[in-house]
Order: sequence, then structure tokens, then C-alpha cells
Amino acid sequence: MSNIMDYLAWRGDIALDYSPFNDVDSLVLAVLSYLNYPQEPTLIRDLGVHAPAADQNQFTFVHESRALLSAAAMTERFAGIRMHTPVAVTDQARDMQFAAVTFDLPDGSHYVAFRGTDSTIVGWREDFNMAFESPVPAQSAAVKYLAEAAAKTTGPLILGGHSKGGNLAVYAAAHAEPGIQQRIRRIYSFDGPGLDDATIASDGYAAIARHIRSFIPQQSVVGLLLAYHPEYTVVKSNAIGLMQHDSFTWQVLGTDFIAVTELDVSSQLVDQTVHTWLSRVDQSQRRIFINTIFDILEASGANTVKELFRDIPGNLPNILRALQKVDFETAKMILTLWGQFVSIGASSLIDLLRQRAADNTEHIQGDASHGTEA
Repeated sequence: MSNIMDYLAWRGDIALDYSPFNDVDSLVLAVLSYLNYPQEPTLIRDLGVHAPAADQNQFTFVHESRALLSAAAMTERFAGIRMHTPVAVTDQARDMQFAAVTFDLPDGSHYVAFRGTDSTIVGWREDFNMAFESPVPAQSAAVKYLAEAAAKTTGPLILGGHSKGGNLAVYAAAHAEPGIQQRIRRIYSFDGPGLDDATIASDGYAAIARHIRSFIPQQSVVGLLLAYHPEYTVVKSNAIGLMQHDSFTWQVLGTDFIAVTELDVSSQLVDQTVHTWLSRVDQSQRRIFINTIFDILEASGANTVKELFRDIPGNLPNILRALQKVDFETAKMILTLWGQFVSIGASSLIDLLRQRAADNTEHIQGDASHGTEA
């Protein structure tokens, strides 16, 4: 099984001048946005000499991104790409985590890469805020960053990102000025959550929808949240469950991802459950539900998900004290909403099993009728 690291080893000696920029190349640059870069414009070959270190509390795939940069710097394909205009902001007071960087490609086009969610709790809080708020601060920042990147460059634009970065790429494109939209060649969302209904229904989204290329793994969860893009490619992963969100587990063959025909049953179940639940919960309930949960998590004193789980016994007293401060009505509402979610999930599972049984029956009957005709 091959992933993007194997792709660099196999394809790295072929310059972009000879083999055009492809979907796998896009994922490489999207993943590289997880690293912090110097402010001065720098070629990837020079960045690779001293690859920026990732915070030890970041997810494993962020550390893998450092190895990816070092490998890319040694290739003919990526070494000459210029990085510039990196931005990285984490603001707990605004529930904001945003980062982006621009890469100049040899053909004169520019790849604007938006970073996905890192391991910070504030970053995850902002993601969940998308369920009741639009735009969230990172989305507004993405629109501004794209406008500034477009003003500093000429030529075609390619936008991309993994996880929340994919959402930011599509959101920024949909809310960009018409002149910028006309320069956009493609927009990549790699297991990025969908958009709010208003954006999906907007003229701006209609203007750029044909440029969207959405990729999600077999057991996607993140990429099916909110109003996701109706056309997407399901990519084979060698991981299980939520770990498939890690793009280093995505399988590559040649210059393409290995595609499968449909999502796994578990992903279909989550998709039905979440969307049904969201349709029954109003915006104010979503806000209270999410804010209460993250207030409790942040009361632990941990700044990242890894810190939270690294010392559960040490964090537990603060979490329990925060739980005791939740008023009765809020606690009752949260328990009720959670009960609804579990109930919807059970109903969705039954419906899926019934549908599968019906499909199997039709398949058997079809085989039988063909056998009779023969």
C-alpha cells in the first residue's frame, strides 16, 4: 500500500513542467500547511534543510508533515516551489484557530493552502461552532487571506486544504469577489466539513461549485458534516474509523488516489444520524450544547487534546468542578439532546440494516431470474 510519502519517492524526480499538477500533488501542499514557516519567501528545497519543528502536543500527522517537507525538498517536483505569506493565528478569546500559506507553482499559478484543525481545544471548539455560527472567525480570515493573496499575485489560483482547511478553501472561494473567482482553477477539500445552508444557496457558491474537488475516506465523519458537497471521491484508507481522517493513511496508485465505490456502512450511519439530529435541534440549542461541553473541557486547564488525554487523572478534578457549575436546566437540555442523538442513531442503524436486507433480496432474486432465462 502506498501513501503520499511513497508518491514523493516514486514521482519526485518528474518535474511539474513535464507532468501537470495533480490531485495528489494538491494533498501534499495542503498537508504542508500544518507547519509554521518563516516570513520571508523561501523555496521548499531550502525549507527542507531546516524543516520547522512541530509542537510536541500536536497530532502525529503534524509531525509526519515535517518528514513530508524534508522529503519534498529533495525532489525535482517540489524543490523549486516557493513558499510565501504564511499566517498563523490562535486566539482563545475569539474561539479562533487559523493558518494559511501560499505556494508559487512553476506554471505561474498559485496554490493557497489553508491549514486544518490542529490539536488545540480552541481549534476544535471553532469547528463545532460551525454548527450554529457562520462565518466563524477562521472563515472570515480565509476570505481576507485569499483577497490579499490574489492582490499580491497574478495568474491562476488553486485553493486547497485538509480537514477544516478544506472548508476554509471552499468558503473563501464562495465569498470572494467575482474578479478573484474568475482566476480560480480548482478548489480542493480533503475530508473537509461542509458549509452552512446560506453559503450553499448563494450565487458565490454557484459560481465556483464546478471547480470543487472533494475527497473523503471510506469511513469519513468530518467530511460529511453540515451541507457537504454532493459530488465527492471516496478514497481507500489503511486505517480504521476516525483515524482515516489522517491523510497519510490515504492510498495512492500512480498519480491518483485509490478510489472505492461507496462509503462504509459506519460512515453512512454517522451521516444519517448527525444530519437528522441537526435538523431537529435549533441554533440556540446547538450553541448551548457545544459551549457547555467545551467550557467543561477548557476548565481542565489543558490547551490541546493531547494534553487533555495525557493526564486524565490530573485534569478530572477541574472537569468535575466545572460540571457542578452547570445549571439544572442546561444539564437537562444537554441530556435530552444527547438522548435524541442516541435514539436517532439507533433508528438510522435499523433503517440501514433493512435497506441492506432489501438490496440483498433484490440481488438474489435478480440472479435467480437470470439463471431461469439462461
